[in-house]
Amino acid sequence: MDEKQNAFQIDLADNVATALTPLVPGPVELRGDACAPEVEAATEAAATEDSTTDVETTDEAVKAEGAEAGEAAPKKKGKKWPIVVGVVAVVLIAAGAGFWVWHEQPSFCNAICHSPMDKYVETYSEGDTGKLVTQHAAAGDTCLSCHEAEFATQVSEAMAWASDSYPMDEATGMLATGKEFASEEFCAHSGCHSMDEVVAGTWGFEGNDEKYNPHSSHQDYALECGDCHKVHEKSTLVCNECHALTAPEGWEAPNE
Repeated sequence: MDEKQNAFQIDLADNVATALTPLVPGPVELRGDACAPEVEAATEAAATEDSTTDVETTDEAVKAEGAEAGEAAPKKKGKKWPIVVGVVAVVLIAAGAGFWVWHEQPSFCNAICHSPMDKYVETYSEGDTGKLVTQHAAAGDTCLSCHEAEFATQVSEAMAWASDSYPMDEATGMLATGKEFASEEFCAHSGCHSMDEVVAGTWGFEGNDEKYNPHSSHQDYALECGDCHKVHEKSTLVCNECHALTAPEGWEAPNE
């Protein structure tokens, strides 16, 4: 390009200039009392009084970037609260989920109700084959699989624990009184045991004569499941009060 491109800049602080000649992208010589010697035209511009370039000197570009950064800073600060709220919500949800999982485990019962539950929770993990809790634990059952968390019951238990009025047996470390829990009505229901299957599978149990079946005998309705099957204590073969039968491994027999 033979002819120089000229533009007029009023003040050095300005970041625009008026085109004195038609402009194309390239070097532009600035005129004025106080101006930068030369800048680059970014776009074409006609030589009219209203035409101005948007070309900036290096110093002005830096100033403009600084100004934009300064304006943007408060906006970034204002957008932090949704992130904080989101993080807090995630933490609360995770903590709640973790608490609920813990609530389902035997260790929860032991941690909250120390004195009444210590011995019971110990039996859950000790692996004694003579205690029915061992078979339940191996099947993945927990305390709440049998002991449903009913609100009214939990309130009364919490009050008994807070007042230390649980009737404890000092010798066993377990509750001294309480209703018989393991009844046929409770154990033989949907999702747990089927009495038809239990009866069919226990003829000649533990190598005894085929005529013996502890679940179908002359005692029949006189016995409940819990008379033989002890969840947190040694199970006892009540048949051996009269007979001499082989008991399951780990069980006690009255005549031994």
